[in-house]
Amino acid sequence: MYDSTLFKFLTYTLGGSVVTFLFGGWSQSLTVLATMVVFDYFTGLAASYYEGRKKTEDKSKGWNSNKGFWGIFKKVLMFSVIALLYQVDKLLGLNGMLSLMTGAIFFYISNELLSLIENYGRLDLPMPEQMKTAISELKNKSDRKEG
Repeated sequence: MYDSTLFKFLTYTLGGSVVTFLFGGWSQSLTVLATMVVFDYFTGLAASYYEGRKKTEDKSKGWNSNKGFWGIFKKVLMFSVIALLYQVDKLLGLNGMLSLMTGAIFFYISNELLSLIENYGRLDLPMPEQMKTAISELKNKSDRKEG
């Protein structure tokens, strides 16, 4: 097989080149977003499993491979939007701290934070009453827009 040192070197070099091309390097904000995406995915899985065990009569609760696929797909699209906005930033010469890419990253970080809090609520973890009220209001507004 391949010499493991050479294989690792080529893999890391290629991976680093792709990340640099797509995002202009790996920033702290991308690290925070990637971490939150992973936590959101796993807390979403846990919450779905918990709800499925708690509400066995409701077939819409529990693990669903279709929902899982679309959840992952949306997360991939998030990073695709960020990569595209980096290219637009380069085109427009917006290389500073305030750019379209940075704005999108912070938007997605806040979105992931809301999703994490919602998952914690679905897991019946304790949280302040104001947070529960805010989540239910956001959820109701979202449901009204979809319906």
